[in-house]
Amino acid sequence: MFGQRSSGLEALLQRPRPSAWQLFLQNPCIFLARQIYSWRRIARSPRAGKGQQGSISVVCVSDTHNSQCYIPVGDVLIHAGDLTHSGSFEEIQAAIVWLRQQPHPIKIVIAGNHDLLLDPSKDGQSGTASAAREQIDWGDVVYLQDSSTTITCPNGRRLNVYGSPRSRRNGNWAFQYPRGEDVWASSVPDSTDILVTHGPPRAHLDLTTLGCNHLLRELWRVHPALHVFGHVHEGYGHEQIQFDTLQDAYERCIIDGGGFWNLLYVVHAFTRSLFSSPSAAVCQLVNASIVGGLRDDIRRKPVKVYI
Repeated sequence: MFGQRSSGLEALLQRPRPSAWQLFLQNPCIFLARQIYSWRRIARSPRAGKGQQGSISVVCVSDTHNSQCYIPVGDVLIHAGDLTHSGSFEEIQAAIVWLRQQPHPIKIVIAGNHDLLLDPSKDGQSGTASAAREQIDWGDVVYLQDSSTTITCPNGRRLNVYGSPRSRRNGNWAFQYPRGEDVWASSVPDSTDILVTHGPPRAHLDLTTLGCNHLLRELWRVHPALHVFGHVHEGYGHEQIQFDTLQDAYERCIIDGGGFWNLLYVVHAFTRSLFSSPSAAVCQLVNASIVGGLRDDIRRKPVKVYI
C-alpha cells in the first residue's frame, strides 16, 4: 500500500522547467500569450504588504515529502499537502511533529496524493489503517479535509479557510478524481478568504497543462484573497490575479491550446488595459512546492505573503 512507485505522469509533474526557446517552439501562441499576460499592471493592495494596517502574514509550504525546511515566522502557516512520500503513519506523524514545533500561532494542513494513510478510501480490509489514522496526534495543527474553519489572527482579524486534498487522477494515489470529472462545482463556501487545495487551478503555476479547469472555474466564482496549492513541483511561484478581461482571455488561450485568434484576443485585452487605471489584485496564488527535480533533490524556500 505504502510502497508505490512513481508513475510516468508523476515524473511529468516533477519534470524540470523547459527553456524559453523550448516553450516557444512547443507552442508560439501560448508562449506569447503568457509573455503578454506577465506584463499586466497591478496596483498595490492596501493590505498586501509587510507592515500594512490589518495585514496578516501567511507562510506557505507544500510537497515537502518528508523533508524539513526552514520556515520563516508569520501569523499563519499553511501546508498544502504531500507531507510525506509514502504516506505511512511514521512519516505523517514525523511531519506533524515538525510543524507543531513551528512558532506560528495558527497552523493549517491538508493532505496530498502521497499522504495515503489519511485517505479512508485507501484502507485495506484489516482495519489497521483506520486504527493508525486515529492515533495521529495533530496537537495544535488544524487539519482540513474538504472542510472549513474560521481562524482568529493575532490582530483580531477573522478569516474563513477551506481546505481540500483533491487532485486530478495521477496513478493510484490518494484523494484523486477522474480528470474530466467536476468535483469542485459549488464545493467551496462563498465566504472563503483562504482556499487551500493540493492541486492547482488550470493556467496558473501549473506548467499551463496540469491544473484543473473546474477548480479554476470555482476560483472565479468564490474570489478568495489567497489560494495556496502545490502538487506540480515545477510550477512553484507566486502570482496575483484580478479576475478581469485580460485574465479571461489568457486562460481561454491556455485552455484551448493556443490559436491565433485566442492570441489576438489576449493582445486586444492587454491593449485595452493600458488605457485604464491598474486595479489591485483580488487574489494571490501560491504554488508552494518545496521539493523539485526528477529525484526531489531540489529544495525551495517557503513563500510568505500578506493579505
